[in-house]
Amino acid sequence: MLRIISGKYRNRKIEQPALEISRPTMDKVKESIFSSIQFKIVDKTFLDLFSGSGSMAIEAISRGASNVTLLELNNVAFNIIKKNISSLQIDNINAIKKDSLLFLQNTSETFDFIFIDAPYADYALLNDSLKLIAQRNILNEDGEIIVETNKVSEVIIPKGLRVFKSKRYGKVDILYITHE
Repeated sequence: MLRIISGKYRNRKIEQPALEISRPTMDKVKESIFSSIQFKIVDKTFLDLFSGSGSMAIEAISRGASNVTLLELNNVAFNIIKKNISSLQIDNINAIKKDSLLFLQNTSETFDFIFIDAPYADYALLNDSLKLIAQRNILNEDGEIIVETNKVSEVIIPKGLRVFKSKRYGKVDILYITHE
């Protein structure tokens, strides 16, 4: 079980998929990410790619995001996400069972915050996501992309974007990216 750290759903427990399916963001990492954006996330939009349990999306809603879209392709993980949203009776999360790259290729929406936690070994998936976000201008002007990775040297920052902050937690790197 995972927990929501702060906000409206503080200390509520949510289910998570088996570790073979999804690797949840550690509590200390999640807490650090949301502490760094806590005064900026209220009434903002949040996109959670490769969502897993929906933990990051639910945390964003709990802390005041106005609307959250999350994407998960795996059937088991998606069903757990739907169950988590239902158990908390959240109505401003749009859970989509779709490939994240297909979503990025076709969406007309833009977002204030985009969280990317692609499978660790799939750096092409992470880099393709960043490239599409930049090319299609999916990040709002003052928005932030937050990337969780285990190998920062594999992350390619596309033209028009820049890393403005990075943090390391054990073997996990968090990159904060915005427009140049």
